[in-house]
Amino acid sequence: MGPIFKIISYTRRFKWWYIGMGIFIITVSLLGLAVPLLTKQIVDLIVSKVTGTPVEFSKFIFLLSLIVAADLSTTVLTAFGQWIGDMLSVRLQTFLSKTFYEHLLALDIGYYDNEITGRIVNKMYRGITSITDFIQSMLNNFLPFFLTALVTIILLAKYSLLLAIFLTLLFPIYILISHKSTLAWKKYEEKKNKVNDDSQGRVFESIVGIRVVKSFAAEVIELASFVRARKLIEGWTLAQSKEWHVYDFARRLVLNVILFGAFAYIVYWTFNRRYTIGEMTLLMQLIQQARFPLFAMSFILGQIQQASAGSKDFFEILDTVSKIKDKPGAKKLVISGKAKSAQHLIEFKDVDFSYDKVHRVLKNISFKIGRNEKMALVGESGEGKSTIVNLLLRYYELKSGAIYISDVDIRDITQSSLHSNMAVVFQDSLLFSGTIMENIRYGKPGARDEEVIEASVAANAHEFIEKLPDRYRSIIGERGVKLSGGQKQRISIARAILKNAPIIILDEATSALDSKSELLVQKGLDKLLQNRTSIIIAHRLSTIASANHILVVSKGVVGQYGVPAELLKDKRGLYAQMVALQQSLLSATPEEREKKLKEFDLVG
Repeated sequence: MGPIFKIISYTRRFKWWYIGMGIFIITVSLLGLAVPLLTKQIVDLIVSKVTGTPVEFSKFIFLLSLIVAADLSTTVLTAFGQWIGDMLSVRLQTFLSKTFYEHLLALDIGYYDNEITGRIVNKMYRGITSITDFIQSMLNNFLPFFLTALVTIILLAKYSLLLAIFLTLLFPIYILISHKSTLAWKKYEEKKNKVNDDSQGRVFESIVGIRVVKSFAAEVIELASFVRARKLIEGWTLAQSKEWHVYDFARRLVLNVILFGAFAYIVYWTFNRRYTIGEMTLLMQLIQQARFPLFAMSFILGQIQQASAGSKDFFEILDTVSKIKDKPGAKKLVISGKAKSAQHLIEFKDVDFSYDKVHRVLKNISFKIGRNEKMALVGESGEGKSTIVNLLLRYYELKSGAIYISDVDIRDITQSSLHSNMAVVFQDSLLFSGTIMENIRYGKPGARDEEVIEASVAANAHEFIEKLPDRYRSIIGERGVKLSGGQKQRISIARAILKNAPIIILDEATSALDSKSELLVQKGLDKLLQNRTSIIIAHRLSTIASANHILVVSKGVVGQYGVPAELLKDKRGLYAQMVALQQSLLSATPEEREKKLKEFDLVG
């Protein structure tokens, strides 16, 4: 029941909507109970007329008018109540979606390292659907059926205390059987949810990576994996349905036997003149109406279990605490352009880090970067270059040591201000579905069209954009699939130029490009790096040739650090070996090139 209390707690802001709907529902329920009472009076008048007692026809007209008025009022109030319910439903969905998405955006990068995107989205939609259905069910079913049951028992007690007690005892028996059926249902539902989340996550991945799927002719493999998951769900659903219907049969059988006894009791005492024909009609209608609350109990308990199972993962994600949080009173980072150029802007001091408790990725990393300086990070793959950048962006928390920007520990500044002062161009440039204009403007949401065009010109992207059918309004497709690698990268550079951040990070920004594309992109990068402090991760010498300092990372420690000319003098150093390797590759045969590349892991 924990998730149910969370649902109530999370949605308490809508309490006035609940109260408003409750008033409509209660009124409709009371109007529904008015019809049996009016019917009783009509039947009694007819019996009186048949037995010879004078009855004015106007009384029938009056009672029939009341029944019509009650029905019309019920129709109007029901329609208006449903309209309010629709508004409540969509507002509740908006609130839950916003709350969930806002929380996802606030979670640290480490959370996403261990999660599948498709699973997260599936949990979100299942949770929202479960919660919304539960709230609507409680308002539309629980309130009216509870009220109907209460009034029915009170009215029955007026004519027969035994019948009222009899019916009152039926409710806990019916609820007990229903509870057992919902528990049986829940144990299967949790299994189904887990398999469904994994399956939907895989579907999402295969659609995103459809080019890889097709290139490996893996459509059959992906489909087979999906079908296996569906077969599992299908098998559990059949077992779930069988067990639930066994309980449902027992529940209905008990109800039929007991209600038959109640009908027999009413007919018997009517035959023996304890009840009038009108009272018999009223009591039978009340007993018949009692069926609906009882049937509703199983439905309501099922909704509770469904909401509990469906919202469990939803609330688990909402309860996940981000490992990266702003300190209370964290300051906003402001990088002044008036400081002396000789002053260092970024400093790593004795930084240690590990992604788990066993393997240390970085050990005692220390270095400084001056204002408007370019520092290149060099090293074999997996040595910690990208980790250094991730720590500077505060995607992860340090194990020990500190990182300073303008002599301020990054843990003492807000994450939003930290990120607003940096622009990153990644190796795999991520573009969003939409237009080219929208993607470039992502770097500065309020930028004018002229500013966007200026940034694309500086990034050497304007020429190819102008050749597209819709120019800057061209739709680029999901993740920019309609563009080449070089074109996507130049749009990313334009986005970074438009952001105009004082710190630039290039993470293998040209490694996946051919020589011609690299030349075009490099021109854009040169414009981007002007008068900015930058960190460049690259293997190609053309990308790091203009660096002021080079930091060689080897096995998680600083292997070398200095200006390029100094590092070249150390012939045993990794940097000098990389330079010699790349120079020798220019004239090497394919066989020689492959042999030499095996000496270094220089991919990624």
